[in-house]
Amino acid sequence: MTRRDCISNRNIKIIAAYIQSKAGKYSSLFEGLPYPADEFTSPQDFFLSEDEWTTYENFRELFRRAKALIPEPQFYFDCGASSAELRSWGRFHYFVRVFATPDDGFRRLPFFNKNFNDTKEMEIILPPTDIPGSKRIRTLIKVVFHSDFDANKDYVGDPFLRGILSSIPTLWGLAPAMIHEPLKPYDPVVLLNQEPEFISYRLDARMEGHVMTLRDPRLGHRRIVGEDILLEEEVVNGKRIYLGKHTKVSAPGARSGGDRVKALLITQTVRADHDTLIKAGEIYRAPYAILDISYDRLSFSRRLSQIFRIRERTNDSGSALIETIEGLRKSIKAKNEAYLLLERTHARLREAKTRLDNYAVELEQKVEERTRELQRAKDDLLKLNRDLESRVRHQVGQLAKYNELRRYLSPKLTEKILSTGHRFARHPQRRPVTVVFTDIRGFSSLTDSLEPEELFHLLDRYLAEMIRIVHLHDGTLNKIIGDGLLIFFGDPIPMADHAARAVKMAIHMQKQVTHLRGEWLQYGHDLGIGIGINTGYATIGSVGSTMYRDYTVIGNQVNVAARLESLAGAGQILISQRTYSKVRDLVKAEKAGEITVKGIHTPVKTYRIQ
Repeated sequence: MTRRDCISNRNIKIIAAYIQSKAGKYSSLFEGLPYPADEFTSPQDFFLSEDEWTTYENFRELFRRAKALIPEPQFYFDCGASSAELRSWGRFHYFVRVFATPDDGFRRLPFFNKNFNDTKEMEIILPPTDIPGSKRIRTLIKVVFHSDFDANKDYVGDPFLRGILSSIPTLWGLAPAMIHEPLKPYDPVVLLNQEPEFISYRLDARMEGHVMTLRDPRLGHRRIVGEDILLEEEVVNGKRIYLGKHTKVSAPGARSGGDRVKALLITQTVRADHDTLIKAGEIYRAPYAILDISYDRLSFSRRLSQIFRIRERTNDSGSALIETIEGLRKSIKAKNEAYLLLERTHARLREAKTRLDNYAVELEQKVEERTRELQRAKDDLLKLNRDLESRVRHQVGQLAKYNELRRYLSPKLTEKILSTGHRFARHPQRRPVTVVFTDIRGFSSLTDSLEPEELFHLLDRYLAEMIRIVHLHDGTLNKIIGDGLLIFFGDPIPMADHAARAVKMAIHMQKQVTHLRGEWLQYGHDLGIGIGINTGYATIGSVGSTMYRDYTVIGNQVNVAARLESLAGAGQILISQRTYSKVRDLVKAEKAGEITVKGIHTPVKTYRIQ
């Protein structure tokens, strides 16, 4: 099912970057196009936000405007092919840091496709494979449009996609990939008569029986340029697939059905001016598109040089790598300590078993009843020793699952999730959530004037009350950072009223702080907290290594909440426009101005809860 906003603005960023590189400006691209004016101050801010999606109509109109500005014969392909050189993929360009070869990029095309559009699906039919007798790699990609999307609308998107794919090897300093498209899902009669790229030629394409005719723009008369064919399946990598093998409909014994479907073969190339409109040998009206891609194999020396080149231009990865290694070191240390403790327990059990065995031997001469009792004790101990490891593994697994949930959630939500067998998602997912940041104002000066024991007492009391309130409102406590808290609502248990819950929790926190102030005033300090709240889509999932993972939330909308918290004064709750739109009927709030947040082009409107 294709949603209405089916095109990621990442595609538009690629187009805008290409126009910028060619013409020096792109502002006229966005004039008059519809956009959410209540959230963005201009269409440019909206269409250049890679976190937003737009309609295919907007994408197609914008693309045609771009070609009018840069009237190149192969504009759509060249625009897509520029994405690697111009680094116009947005955050997705950072995946190059973890890809060893172009093969990795092509293997992950289905994942990237889902993050660029919602009109079609990609499937790897043949993974990147060496071509015998050459130094090249080949891969086959199947592209299937959603059943509720008209593939003919995507005619301009086809060369754009091929341009992007051709640029992947250039990230490693290789020549662009060669892409052959043996099957196309488009109907040539519809395209040649209705597509704006062809309308001016007045081709008047028609199907007459089993052949297609049109008015040749060079010759001025009608001629046959295509004929119906029957596709035949082939086997590739254990899968049956259409790749272009066919027979004529009129051939003896030809019949449709079974492993064949009808398509249309172009038999004559048609040209107009300097453009090739259709080319002999192309197959249209296929059930899907096939992209046959080949590119140079990456040599070992070039692979090493590319790794060093990427490292040299990546200035911010060192600290992240150090943090990752440090976390891994701590995880390994903890695991080794656990194994050492278990080994000591086993050693003590083995020693106890040995002592009991010896004792049993010494008592063999004693009374028969005593001997039988010792034998039963020995047997029980042997069974306990055999079962101990599996029982420990089971109990450790149950405890780990319980602790994983209790770390973030209230006891009520924990029991609900455990009763349904739910687990945190291991792969990142984008979900609508409300993010809350809280922080104690003037805490730095407090640390300088109090003894550590006094400070810990006050902070422990404060955090205990705040966490109780988080659990009371079913929030997910993500992190405790010194005196600050990061909380979000809407995951792992989806809730329609996550914004309302977050605001109610914040109000509850501020009320509770007034009760705690008396204890803080005894130490000569006032207690006041600032709270920032934002609602929007964020990426949620587990990050880390196989030995230590952390469930967290990331994205621009998280940064907005953090920025709001930094601006909130003691006793204040600042919320964004997105949050206010969800709770305007529940609370009183006054406008607090606009703020700018790094990574977000549009200023964010803020409100202060009264």
